[in-house]
Order: sequence, then structure tokens, then C-alpha cells
Amino acid sequence: MKGVEATPEEQERLAAGNNNGSLDCKLPPSERQEPRSAFHSTRVFMLVFLSGWVLQGMFLTYFVSVTTTVEKLYKIESKTTGILLSATEIGQICTALFLTYLAGRGHRPRWIACMMLVLAVGVVGCVVPHMLYGTQLMDVHLDSHRAEPAPVCSTDGNSTVVCDAAHMKSTAARSSIAAVVIPWLFFCLLVVGVGQTGIATLGIPYVDDNVGSRQSPLYMAITIGIRVIGPALGFLLGALCTRVYVDPLTDPGYQYNDPRWVGAWWLGMVFIAGFIVILSALMFCFPKQIKQGPMPPPIKKSKEKNEPLFKDFFATIKRQLTNDILMWRTASSVLHLMPISGVYSFLPKYLEKEFRLPTHDANLVSGLGGILVMGLGIITAGVVILKVVPTARQVAAWTAATAAIYSVGMVVLMFVSCPEENFRALSPAAAADMNCSSSCYCDGAPYSPVCGQDSFTYTSPCQAGCVSSERLDNSTWLYYNCACVNHTLQGEMALSVLDRYAVNRSAQWAGFAVTGECGGSCDRIYAFIAIFAAIMFVHASGEVGAVLLIIRCTHKHDKAMAMGVIQFAIGVFGNVPCPIVFGAAVDAACRLRDAACGVLGSCASYDNDDLRHFFLGLSAGLMFLAFIMDMLVWSRAGRIDMNPAERPDSGPLNQPSPDTQL
Repeated sequence: MKGVEATPEEQERLAAGNNNGSLDCKLPPSERQEPRSAFHSTRVFMLVFLSGWVLQGMFLTYFVSVTTTVEKLYKIESKTTGILLSATEIGQICTALFLTYLAGRGHRPRWIACMMLVLAVGVVGCVVPHMLYGTQLMDVHLDSHRAEPAPVCSTDGNSTVVCDAAHMKSTAARSSIAAVVIPWLFFCLLVVGVGQTGIATLGIPYVDDNVGSRQSPLYMAITIGIRVIGPALGFLLGALCTRVYVDPLTDPGYQYNDPRWVGAWWLGMVFIAGFIVILSALMFCFPKQIKQGPMPPPIKKSKEKNEPLFKDFFATIKRQLTNDILMWRTASSVLHLMPISGVYSFLPKYLEKEFRLPTHDANLVSGLGGILVMGLGIITAGVVILKVVPTARQVAAWTAATAAIYSVGMVVLMFVSCPEENFRALSPAAAADMNCSSSCYCDGAPYSPVCGQDSFTYTSPCQAGCVSSERLDNSTWLYYNCACVNHTLQGEMALSVLDRYAVNRSAQWAGFAVTGECGGSCDRIYAFIAIFAAIMFVHASGEVGAVLLIIRCTHKHDKAMAMGVIQFAIGVFGNVPCPIVFGAAVDAACRLRDAACGVLGSCASYDNDDLRHFFLGLSAGLMFLAFIMDMLVWSRAGRIDMNPAERPDSGPLNQPSPDTQL
């Protein structure tokens, strides 16, 4: 009613949600505000939502960090592991569009809570194989890891490379268990992918709807930046759990660096699932809308019953597909993600092969040296956008610039590496020409590298012509009487092993070799880390603007649907083929594959030059294509209003609002 004003005391009580009924009669029913609780707070929602997003990211990289242990137990190939990892993306693809359409117009926090429960169920399901087959698999694993030397030279005509009954039994048992476990893990990871969709696509639009457009960049930066912490913590949790024995209540009598060791790969999943369940219970408590303002009039139930569930689903999809800016931004998002995802999927292996880092250090560099720097870049960009308030064209230009800088940086990193390993004879043809071991019957010997005192690396003691062996510890052996090793040379690597185990340098060890390759540590890793971290920081600084362009170039009611379109495209064209494409690039650099009992195994040695060129070159090329897509977005970004006025939507859902006339 005109002329009716509240007193300052009444205004304060109304703002606090405690009017004691004094102003209820002065407000129409549609403008009355419900009593507010701690869950009517954007900050509280951000705390719960981001915690769930961190746990989701933790599971993904945690599973990656324990894949080596899973492969060791089940004797599966890396391509099988890649198929398992793609299951999460398939789950997201199958649900992204439908979920975002339904939940985007419904109670988003409750939808997120339900999806978090689905995620928890999938994570717990991944632990079931350990509960059912853990003991049996460990017995088979220990039987096949008896402490024995690698095959040596046999001068009596009998090959030392044999496949005894124990190995055959181990292979058969593992195969029968893997035939059941692998499909089950695929199904569980598929469920995990379905659960991830709610957190990934519904949280950001909900936050954007409940904060002012000026504050939105900072909230976006915090959201995306905190998300990056999850993968880093996942690598860290994986490193900790794999240092705990698979049965935490048992002392195996040997350490984690022993080849018989199997880490508690399942332990971190129990931790993650438990916290996700707690967070889902809290998420159920948030209202449909946090932001203060007039509530829309209730929809009549009779109308609800007569309207089809997917009344305007195809019309909404059509609006997204005909939005040229959104389509170019979608293509750019896919091409931005593929290089980053592909590099991080194989970065630990790349660091191990190029810079001779141990597995633990390679995971540490991958998780902390790159991912946390990306989080810092994202948050920094959000603060800058909040202070500077750039236009859409400026934001699009910087996103394109980050892609160009990334491409140039990857090319620079192609020239940063350690010297190649010095093999005596790597190819089968070169090994056949070695007269010193031509009569040792080494055909079919597995890849068991040894470092000779002449500083050459041999693929096996048999190739080095070694006749005798002596055990130094559970995983280190000394081989001597090696016909191919020049006993007059004094290699630093081999001699250091003798000193470590207090072995006398007597004449009886003349022509000796020790377990492992001769290549030592390389200090060029520090230059690689510095350049790589700088590249990731710059590239990450463009992510906040990229997300803002997506949610600002669409109708306000289609924000969740736009995120679903992006998620769908990233899954189909990015995350699913990404491990296959980058895995093929890594495999193309393989020059020697392991073989045991006539069966080819994983790659034993890579050509470092080819690995750098294929791996980093592919990443640079894809990001250059992203740069082209970003320039197309920049050419059209003038039509986007990055700070739309706060006003109610007066038009129908199928009409664009004035600030998004595309």
C-alpha cells in the first residue's frame, strides 16, 4: 500500500528474517519471506558444495594413483585401465542433458544431494572386489613373487627362461577373478560418473543465481580454484594409502619398496565415500533459493499435471544449438580440456621415463607442482576480474592468449630432458650380434635391466652373459662372471651399489652387474617444473572468464542446461577419447616391449626424443586449435553483457532476455 513505511526497527527485523508478524499484513503473500536459518547462506552452501566437489575430484585422481596397484594385482593392461576410467565419463554423458534440464528448473540442492548419494554408492562398490577376493588374490600374488634372480646365461643348452606350474596357476587364478571384477568395476565407475553430474553442472548456476553479477566472478574463481585442490589431495591420499599394507592389521615383514608389497588401494575410497554421505545430508537442508527477493507465484497443481515432463526439452536444446557463441565456446572448452587432461593422465609416467624420477616423486610433482599452481591461477584471475570488471571481448581475448602461451610453452618443454639411457644393445637384432652372449639362450627372457660396471645398461643378466648371481636384498641382486661386461671399467652406479651393501671390490666380482638401469638422477627436472608450473598458472587464469562467458551468453533459465551441454560435449569429444589419443602417442614412442613366456607385456623402454615430441607436441597442437576457437568467440563476444542488471524475468522461457540477444 502506498505511503506505508516501516520504522527503522521494523526494517532491521525484516532484514534479519524476524519481523514477529509486524509487517506480514503489509506485504502481499508472494513477497513474504520465510524464516531464515544457517542454511539460507551462500557462504554455507559454498562450504558444503565445494567440500563435495573436492571429494569428487579426490576420487578421480585417487583411482588413477592406485591403478598401478590394481594392475599389479589383476595383471591387466593399461588400455583396460583406460577403459575403466572412461566409464565415469560415459556415466556423465548419459545423464548430463536430462539431469540439468530437470534439476535446472527444480530444487537444485536436493538434486545435488541425491547425486552425491549416488556417487557414494559407486565409490563403495569399488571396494567390494577387495572384500570378496582380497585374500585369494594376495595368496596368488605372493606365490608369483618368489625372491629369485632374473634369468642368467645358460651354457649347457638349457634355457633358464621357463614357465613353471606356479606361474601358470597364478595366471589362471587371476584371469578368472579379473573376468568378474573388471566388469563390476566398470559398472561402479559408471555409477560414479552419474553421481558426478549433479555436482559439476548444478552447483555453479545455483551460486550464480544467488549472488550479484558483480560478485559472481569471485565466487566462480573460488569454486573452480577450490575444485583443483581435489585432484591434488587425491594424489596425496593415494601416496599415503599405498604405503599402508593391503591388510592394515597385518605386518608382512617387508617394506613398501619390496616387489611383493601391495598397498591398501581400497582404504581411501572408504574415507571418501563416508564424507560424501555426510555432505549429502547437509545439502538436503538448503532451500530452493537463498537470495532475498519476491518469490514467484505458485504454479497450479492442475496445470502441473497436464504439462508433459519434457514439455520444452527439445526447444531448450535447440536454443543451445543455435547459440553461436555457446557452440564455439563449447568447442573451445573441449579443446582446452583435452591437452590438460591428457598431459595429467600420463604426466607421472612421462616424468619417470624422461627424468628418471621414482614413482612417488613423479606423483608428488604431478599432484602438487602443477595442480595447486592451477588453483592459484584460477583464484588470482577471479580477483582480477572482480576488481577490473572487464568486458566480454577482453575476457575472450585473454582466454585466447592463455591458449597461445600454453602451445608455445609445450614446444619449449620439448627441449628440456635428461640424456638417454646408455643401452649396450636394445633391439633384438643388435642383441643377436653380441657374440659374448650369443650362446646363452636368452630368447624370451623378460625385461630385467642390469647396470654393468662398464656403465652400460643390459636388458637382462642373460644378455650381459652373467653366469652367477648373489642376493643383496629382496629386490637387489649382484650378477658376476659376465662375459659381455668390460671388467677394466669402474662405473659409478654399479660401484655405489657394492658400497651400499658393504660388498668387497675383490677380483671375484670382475665383470659384474647389479639390478637396475645405470641412469642416475638428472637436475633438469627443476627447469621442467618451473616452466611447466608457469604455463599451468597462465592457462588456469583463463578458466574463470571462460565459465562466465558460458553462463552470460545464455538465457538465465538455461544456465544449468548450458553447463549440461558443455559437460556432454566435454565427455563425448574430450574425456572419453582423450586417454586413448594420448595413450597412443605414448605407445608410439615405445621401442622395446616386455615379454614373458612368449606373451608381450607393457612397454619396457621408450625413445625419449619421440616421447617428448609425440606427447608434448600433441598437447601443443590441440591447444592451438583451442586458440582458433577462442578467436571466433572473441569476434562475437561484443554481444554479451558480463554484468546484467538484477531484474525479474518478464518474458517466457523460450524467449531470450534483453541482455542475451544473440
